[in-house]
Amino acid sequence: MRTWNEKMLLQTAKVWKIPLLLCFLAVLLELFVFNYKHWESLFWQGEHIPTFNWLTGEGLSKEENALFRITEAEGEETATIELTDINRTLHNIHISISQENASTAADKAVNIQLKVKDGTSASYFRIPERDIVSGVPKSEYIRLHLCGEVKDILLIINSTEGSLIRIHDISGNVRVPFFFSFGRMFAVMAFLLAGYFLKPDSKVHRRLYVEHAFRGKLIIAVLAALEIFSAVVVAQKNPQSKENSKEVYQQQYQLLAHALAKGQPWLEIEPDGFLAELEDPYDYRIRSAALMETDGTYIWDAAYYQGKYYVYFGVVPEILLFLPYYLITGKDLSTMAVILLEGGLFILGIFALLGTIVRRWFPKTPFSVYLMMALLIVNGSGIWTYFRNPGFYEIPILAALACGSWGLYFWFSSLSGERVSRWRMSFGSLLLAMIAGCRPTLVLVTLLAFPIFWKPVKEKRILGEHKIMDLTCFFAPVLLVAAGLMYYNYVRFGSVTDFGAMYNLTTQNMPQREFIVGMIPMELFALLFQSPYMTGVFPYYQQAPIVSQYAGTLLGESGFGGVAATNVILIFAFMPYLFRHIEYSRAAYASSFILLGAALVIVVADTQIGGIVPRYLVDFTWLLFLSVAFLFLGWNQKYLGTRFWNMGWLFFLVLFVQSMIFNGLTIFTDVYEKVEEFNPEWFYQAAHQIAFWM
Repeated sequence: MRTWNEKMLLQTAKVWKIPLLLCFLAVLLELFVFNYKHWESLFWQGEHIPTFNWLTGEGLSKEENALFRITEAEGEETATIELTDINRTLHNIHISISQENASTAADKAVNIQLKVKDGTSASYFRIPERDIVSGVPKSEYIRLHLCGEVKDILLIINSTEGSLIRIHDISGNVRVPFFFSFGRMFAVMAFLLAGYFLKPDSKVHRRLYVEHAFRGKLIIAVLAALEIFSAVVVAQKNPQSKENSKEVYQQQYQLLAHALAKGQPWLEIEPDGFLAELEDPYDYRIRSAALMETDGTYIWDAAYYQGKYYVYFGVVPEILLFLPYYLITGKDLSTMAVILLEGGLFILGIFALLGTIVRRWFPKTPFSVYLMMALLIVNGSGIWTYFRNPGFYEIPILAALACGSWGLYFWFSSLSGERVSRWRMSFGSLLLAMIAGCRPTLVLVTLLAFPIFWKPVKEKRILGEHKIMDLTCFFAPVLLVAAGLMYYNYVRFGSVTDFGAMYNLTTQNMPQREFIVGMIPMELFALLFQSPYMTGVFPYYQQAPIVSQYAGTLLGESGFGGVAATNVILIFAFMPYLFRHIEYSRAAYASSFILLGAALVIVVADTQIGGIVPRYLVDFTWLLFLSVAFLFLGWNQKYLGTRFWNMGWLFFLVLFVQSMIFNGLTIFTDVYEKVEEFNPEWFYQAAHQIAFWM
């Protein structure tokens, strides 16, 4: 007879048998699959070519041993090294070169092009370009797939005139070093374990969210902390953002803090006189022509009104963060710190908001489903492009998202007990009202007040015996914020409703802009449904061009594609009617329609005001994900424990992975700043980690 301890050990061993095997599989994959080029190259040792016969082109001037100066402009294809009389099979080539007089981060990557003569061609033909990056050894080894014996190779160095290029080594059929990556191994291990524990018949789905205790809270805290820590890491990888933040137009919040500290709403910088002399200073072409003649300057994207500069971007981040920090320390608060703070608050807000929604409307939701949905909303919202390139423009948008998520949380949580928590309801109203001082279009999220409070009002939990108190708690914060914003607008522009966006100095002539109905179809297509432009080269997504027959002024910037095309699960946000037969809270069902309607209105408003701009996607994408969350959680509420749920859960996991992969790769794409230029070492390390066959 086995003892109780022996039985427990056997049961534990049985439970962890497959997870341990999956961990072992991850190690094997790292050792043999992701490093297959190392094992493959071991067979080429007898064919190793330690050096080649060199013939340098006219565009290379030898400075000293192995050091050359490029003497002709890039594109002439004269900065070449011809490797002659190879006359053997060439499996790979090792090219180790670097630029000695690098002046920018981008110079760490030396772009080369190879032309080859092999058994199929007596003349040179091109193979794809390659960036050799100092600090990324894997970039130096190029696997060749050529036919027959290689006769000659022409190495073209694509760099600017005057660059000093040092050739460390050029050799063939070399042994590729063993590159073991713990990060990749643990990532694969986590993916395999997640797949195992999240399979439809897994026991983890038996624990409901409403039943989670300390252990569940710890898991939520760890995941949220990992998200925020990752955001900090990504932001720190962009040294260019620190340089960009020194530009005057990127310091508008800091400059406004200086002005408000002196009791004035206009900036201390006096506009150049040429602006006052222009017939229309908001006409970009007229303004640009005047600059050529007067050699003047102006603050890009500031509001220019009656001879003064103003900041038309939302004032709430200024009042809550920049101004207090300046008054207390006498120093300027950095843009990156604010982006990370606001982004962190939004991440925490989504975890909190979704939790209180589940408790209120979807109590049968498994804890695992809650976690996956929270991660999907956070990472699918598009905020990773903000962390990758933290800048001034993202501050009011992230502030609105933080206020929106936490405001809704306090509204929902005010109804969690038998008695309504008036202070929570009031604080929720305050946060949601402050959205108007961050990103006014997002105020539409407050329409959720109808489904949230409809039933409590009907049941007389609100507006019952204490109507005056309830109305005061709900509306007083709104009126307080509205009064503050109206006063701020009035002292700046003489109107309580004028936020100043009409006076910005950009490419648009805002005072002359009109609402154009003909733009709406293109706006909706570009931001919602345009397919992404995919390639077979890391990071696999490129800018999707805006192509239209719209006969008018087209204001737009290329992005990744529409959010419903790049996050396929969002297609369901546009089809809430399909879920009409699911028996769950009517308030939740109505919320999905309200969120969809709010998102569509925000798309039209944003694009009519500012054009088709990729960073505007974050305004409404999280609302669409919330809409999907209501629908999916309702579906889960009805079908949990059935075979239909198992099939739907697998489908959800596929869509979850697709969205996570896309949004992860957007960190390395190039809508505003190219990662491969401002941090090529980080870019190509990631490229070779993921595309291990390169």
